Amino acid sequence: MGFDEFLNQLPEDDDATINYASLLELSGLTGPEADEFGQLWLEWTSERVGDIVDRMVGLSNEQPDVEFETIFKQGLLHPSANVRVSALKGLEESDDRTLIKPLCEMLKTDPMVEVRAAAAIPLAYLSAMAQTGKLGLRYREALIGVLYGVLEDVREVQDVKLKALEAVSVFSGDRLAPFIEEAWSSGDCEAKQSSLFAMGRTSDPRWVEHVLTDLEHGSVAVRYEATMAMGELCDEEHLRALESSLDDEDLTVQLAAISAVERIGGEVAQNLLELKLVSPEPRVVELVQRALQTMKNEEDLDEVVTQEMARSMFGAGDTLPGIDTEGYEPAEIEGWANLPDPSEVDDFGTGVTEEAEELGLDRGDPFDIDLPPEDPWDHEENF
Repeated sequence: MGFDEFLNQLPEDDDATINYASLLELSGLTGPEADEFGQLWLEWTSERVGDIVDRMVGLSNEQPDVEFETIFKQGLLHPSANVRVSALKGLEESDDRTLIKPLCEMLKTDPMVEVRAAAAIPLAYLSAMAQTGKLGLRYREALIGVLYGVLEDVREVQDVKLKALEAVSVFSGDRLAPFIEEAWSSGDCEAKQSSLFAMGRTSDPRWVEHVLTDLEHGSVAVRYEATMAMGELCDEEHLRALESSLDDEDLTVQLAAISAVERIGGEVAQNLLELKLVSPEPRVVELVQRALQTMKNEEDLDEVVTQEMARSMFGAGDTLPGIDTEGYEPAEIEGWANLPDPSEVDDFGTGVTEEAEELGLDRGDPFDIDLPPEDPWDHEENF
């Protein structure tokens, strides 16, 4: 079965039951096919389209090999706000940099509050990519500019501002601090949750005292965010503060505490987790067992892997850090020693110049050119 067969089996009556199992056949749809699908569903009710997109999002979460991204992109253009929100959920962890411009436009201009707020979530994922150097410098600057523009817009509603705060927090810095402080001290639980989430994403220890304060908050949602932030901001000296979270009356807080303790790591963390192996809650015991095994594996790897083994694992012929020399002539390798200082090259930190990136040159092989995909979003002008 393929795209045409799916359409042939689709009931004409909007109220008829759809064979949702056949949605799997739409995985990996090409750009032109997605365009056709996007035009076709304009003839259906918004409820039917929204239901289909929601089920596609669910399938994507359940089965990692399923991919409906081209369809979700079409959903961004749908006249129904509910469909646009559902499509944005499907793109929350998309690494497609060509989405940055349309998502930023939605964040700034979509007439519906829920759509603007939802647009900030995939931008948070893309911002994390930009912060780690996986996107070009111009994308990073564009994201920072748009997200701070939303935060500083006095006309924008709180729900959208809070999502923008969460998204931009990965860039950290002094410019961000007043927005986090304002949200944290506002007295509003939703604002406090977003501020705690943002604190964790900054990885900035200046927020540790704020987070410690909220471990005992009356709201479960606030305690959960504070506990998760502990795993990002704290070290072994703060582990004892998580003892109460490990025994919290709410299961989600307990699970968050296990995750936080695992991320902090160390002997004290291991001892705290071992005490939870007698928990009557099966999910707690399962997560603790997995956390302890992960910590043991990491400890064993640190003890066993020598520099010689690492070179063997990542390319025995490597003579320059980060460069796999296998398959290259000695003369070529010798020439790399004369390359310019990376800090003096405008290559976005990826080793590829702006001109090369625009031509679609792959980061691995300078002669491997990726042809432009048949994708309506993949030919945007530069910011």
